[in-house]
Amino acid sequence: MAGTVKDTRLETLRNDLWGRRKELQKQIDRLLAEHRDDHTHYRDSSVLDMEDMSLRDSTGAQQIAFLEARTRERNQLDAALRHLADGTYGICEDCDMPIPPGRLRALPFARRCIKCQQEVELIEHILQREDRDELQPTRGTFGEGGGVRS
Repeated sequence: MAGTVKDTRLETLRNDLWGRRKELQKQIDRLLAEHRDDHTHYRDSSVLDMEDMSLRDSTGAQQIAFLEARTRERNQLDAALRHLADGTYGICEDCDMPIPPGRLRALPFARRCIKCQQEVELIEHILQREDRDELQPTRGTFGEGGGVRS
């Protein structure tokens, strides 16, 4: 009986993940169609002025950003479905402990428990800050007129 309950939960979870994936795929298909339609519309317009080109570029960039976000989420759902199939779904990839059910409900493709995810994000934040610091010139290095102080 316990196996049946577990099997039922897994099947429900699989169906939920597939349902979300199908919805994302519909959104991706719609975004691609809109992007093609917009591109065709602007291409077929006889002459574009600066405002038209600006609108075309900003609309295209926005559509691509949405498309990338939806594609990234779909890929994460695909990975979750693979983990479900191989029996590793819901197991933190860093500490091998179970990911709390509440986290999985909120983020069904979570790869890490909250503690491990926070550690990863802290490391990423530190690395980003170090990268920013490397790009900023050291204060007091340049004198007036751009020359280096001696």
